[in-house]
Amino acid sequence: MANMTLSTRDSGHGASASPWKAVLWVIWLILMVTGLIGVFQRFGSGHLAAGYGSYVPWGLWIGLYFLGVGISGGSFIIGAVGYIFGVPGFSRPSELRIAIVLSLAALIPAFIGVALDLGRTERLIKVLTSPTFTSMMAFNAWMYNIFIVVAAVSWLLTFKVNSSWLKPLLIFGAFLSILFPSQSGVFFEAVRTNEFWHSPILSVLFLASAIALGAAGLILVRALLWHESASRSAYDNAVRWLRTVAIVAILVYLAFEFAEFSIVLWNPGQHSPSVDFLLFGDYRQVFWILHLLVGALIPLALFATNHRGLWVIGALLTGLGFAAARMCILVPGQIAGHIPGLQQAFQDARLTYSYHPTSMEYLIGFFMVAVGMAIFYLGIRLGRTFASSPEHGYGDSIEQNTGLQTGTAA
Repeated sequence: MANMTLSTRDSGHGASASPWKAVLWVIWLILMVTGLIGVFQRFGSGHLAAGYGSYVPWGLWIGLYFLGVGISGGSFIIGAVGYIFGVPGFSRPSELRIAIVLSLAALIPAFIGVALDLGRTERLIKVLTSPTFTSMMAFNAWMYNIFIVVAAVSWLLTFKVNSSWLKPLLIFGAFLSILFPSQSGVFFEAVRTNEFWHSPILSVLFLASAIALGAAGLILVRALLWHESASRSAYDNAVRWLRTVAIVAILVYLAFEFAEFSIVLWNPGQHSPSVDFLLFGDYRQVFWILHLLVGALIPLALFATNHRGLWVIGALLTGLGFAAARMCILVPGQIAGHIPGLQQAFQDARLTYSYHPTSMEYLIGFFMVAVGMAIFYLGIRLGRTFASSPEHGYGDSIEQNTGLQTGTAA
C-alpha cells in the first residue's frame, strides 16, 4: 500500500479523508442506483421475478440477512471485549464507536432482506405487536430490537467522561451479540424434520463465522479509517489483533464444518441428498470454490503475511466466503424433497426443488449493502460531530489525532 500520512493540518472537521473516499462514493452510488431498480422490480412485480418458490421459499435475501446478523454480532463482541479489557487499539471510546457503528450498519439492512422476502411485508410489525415467544422468529425479532437500543445507548455513553454504565452495558450487549448469531443456528436446528439442519454444530458454526466476519469487517473499516487511530502503534496493534481473531475463528469454523460432513461421508449407513447436492451436485462450486477456497484458504494465506494491504483483501474475501457459507447452509436444506413424488405431482416453474438467484435478488442485495454503507458513514460523521463539540467527549476525537503513517510492511 502506498504510504498515507495524517498531518496536523488534517485535524478538525476537515479530517484527512481516506484516499479511497472517491472510489467508495462511486461504488456506493452504483450500488444504490442499481439496488433501487431491484426494489422497484420487487414492489412492481412482487415475488414473480425471484428465483425462490413454494418448495424453496428462502433465497439470497435470507442468506444476506444471516450474514448481516453475523457481522453485527461479531463486530460488537470484538469491540466490547477490546474496550473492556483494554486491548491496544480498542481502548479508546472513539475506537469503540467504530465497532458499534459497524454493528448497527450490518444489522439494520439485514431486516430489509427479511421484509422484502415476506409475502405480506406490511405484517412484519405483527411480530413485535403480537409476539409468540415460543416462536424462534418472534424471540429473535425482540432480541434484535433490544440489542439496537443497547448499542445505541452504548454509543451515546462513549461521549460521557468516565461513564459507570458503559462497561456493564457493553457486557450485556456482548451477551446479546453472542446469542443472536447462535440463535441463527438454533433457528435451523429447530426444524427437526430436516436432517441437514437438525444438527447441534450449526450454532457453533454460526457463532464462529460471526467472530470471523466481525474481525474481517473491522479490519476493513479500520483500514479505511486508518487516520482515526490514536497513533501508528494503535492502528498496528488493532489490525494485528483482528487478524489473529479472524484466523482462529476461520480455523474453528473449518474444524467444526469438517466434523459435520465427515460423519455423513464416512458413515456407510447414512446418506444425505442435501450433502450430496452441496459437495458434489449443483452447489459444489459454491462450496469448494467460493466458500472453501476463496473465502477461507486464500484469506488464511493472506492473513499469514505481514502486509496490511493483503489483510484487507483477505477481509473482503472472508466476507464473500461466509456469504457463500450462509447459502451452503440455507439452500441444500431446502432442495431435498421431504414428500416423495410431490414435485412430480404438480408441474410449475415455481414448484421445483432448485434455486438460483435472479438479477432482481442480486440488485436488492446491492441495495442492502448500500444502505449499510450509508448508515456506517452517517454514524461515523455523527460521532465526529459529537466528539468535537465542546459539551461532549473526552478530547480524544479521532480528528484531533496527528502524525499517523501506514506503510507496506507490518
